[in-house]
Amino acid sequence: MNRNIIKAEDLPEKALVYLKKDGENYRVVHPIKNEDGSINWFNLLTGGSWMNIAILSVVVGVILGVLLEYSTTIRFLQDQLEQCVVINPLF
Repeated sequence: MNRNIIKAEDLPEKALVYLKKDGENYRVVHPIKNEDGSINWFNLLTGGSWMNIAILSVVVGVILGVLLEYSTTIRFLQDQLEQCVVINPLF
């Protein structure tokens, strides 16, 4: 049995749940606009959950780490090439 299923009578009185039909099933969606037309910044930036923003932060951190390591390696290679040219000017 799926434990994530909540019956309608168990929801708080003023709770709003937005559903979208995918084929034969329904799923919960997190709209980026409120009912009054204003932007829901939490849903826009996080996709509706803190787990999404945590995963996004890890991915962005890995990409930034790779770029930092790449730039460090390129800088090291440039220094090595400059030393090689200074030592052997015919190279």
